[in-house]
Order: sequence, then C-alpha cells, then structure tokens
Amino acid sequence: MRIGFIGTGTITAAVVTGMIRFGVSFERVALSPRNAKTAARLAALDARIEVCESNQRVLDTSDVVCLAVVPQIAQDVLSELTFDARHHVISFIAGKSLDQIRALVRRSARIVRAVPLPAVAAGKGSTAICPHDDIARTLFAPLGEAVEVDDEHQFDALSAATATMAAFFALLEEQASWLVAQGVPYASARSFLSGYHVGLAHEATSGTEPFSAMIGHASTPGGLNEQFNRELSERGTYAHYAEALDNIMRRVKGRG
Repeated sequence: MRIGFIGTGTITAAVVTGMIRFGVSFERVALSPRNAKTAARLAALDARIEVCESNQRVLDTSDVVCLAVVPQIAQDVLSELTFDARHHVISFIAGKSLDQIRALVRRSARIVRAVPLPAVAAGKGSTAICPHDDIARTLFAPLGEAVEVDDEHQFDALSAATATMAAFFALLEEQASWLVAQGVPYASARSFLSGYHVGLAHEATSGTEPFSAMIGHASTPGGLNEQFNRELSERGTYAHYAEALDNIMRRVKGRG
C-alpha cells in the first residue's frame, strides 16, 4: 500500500505513529509538507516515510489518499489538486458528506469517510468508517476498534459522539476538585481517578453486554453506586447529555 496524507496535523501524526507501532503493512507513506515540524518527526520514524514538496506530489506517488485537512480549508486545498481514478480516498474531514467529498475530488474511484481519534497512536482508539471498506479496515483495525457502517446518518452520529471528549475530562476535573475539597492533594486525586477510569474502560472493552447491564452489575440495591446514579437521573443529568448530543448532531449535519 502506497498511502499519502493531505494535511499533517494531530490525526495524521496519530495514524502514522500507530501504523509504525502496530505493524500496518505499507510500501510507502507520503506526507504533506504543510506542517514541516510534524512531518519531519514522522519521517524520522521509518525510512519508507517521505515528506513531499507539494500536496500534488503526495497524490502522484500514492494509491490510497487520506484527506486530513480542517473543513474550513478543504475547498481551497482540494480544488488545486488533480486526483486520478486509481485513488482510494479516505476522508477525515469533519462534516463533509460522501457526496461533498466526491464533488471536491471529482475523478476518484472510491471514497470512504473515517473518524480516527488521537488514541489510535497507542492502539486504543475507535475509528468509525463509512461505508464498509477493506482498505480502511486494514489500516485502522490494528490501531484499535474499527467500526464500519453503511448508513451515513449512523456515521454522522458516531462522529457526533466524539464531541464528548472535553466533557469527559471536565467530569474528571469535577471529581478531582471534589477530592481536593476533601483534603486529597490534586496529584493524588488525578492519579487515582486516571487509574480508576482506565479500569472502567477495561471492563467496557472486555465484553459485549449492553452498558445498561453493566449499570445493573455496578448498582447494588441500596448501595452507593445505585444512589449516585439515581440522584443524577432524577436531576435530568443524562437527559441534558442527550440534548447536547442532539445539538452537536445538527452541526455535523450542517443544520446548526
């Protein structure tokens, strides 16, 4: 596989790092020159990684092309490039549908959307893919969990769910602040909560039962977990969470 990346930011860095770390098979990786420092750091990882002099050179020397530019500049960047029918395009561009990407790249034979996250660098990320695609699966399955859907609305919903990262860290900070108020040093609170949530994530990934069943397992009748979950439910906390996701979905769909 000769794979090129148009855009050399955080996600490209994570994907390329994961490819090297977890042995994804490739002949060559061609990188956009836009972020010279990041591109040079990635090129130092493997002799098969090359920083090209232009984005067009990335296309000319690649069969698989990952579009990793921010949506605000996608039109300007892609309109200057000449794609070929041989190109297998995987778009990371948020909020751009398959039809919109197809219009931008014009002659591409195959277009796929994917939403890799920074954790793919450590083989811990989940990557949504639409539609089902052998090449995208080959690229992302070794880097964590590859979740393929054919319905673009479902893909947009998975993309919207990634807007919860900051809220997750805000929840950790809220818990840490409460512990500090009880006299626990912040460093100790942070260390405890980090390990605690890693344990919860491990439980979630070690099986396939519904999360609702896991709530039940963790909620002894009359116990502390049962009380905490009930109090949040009665205050409408989870309903607010869903409403916020609805608002994100409207933006993902270009309606917000």
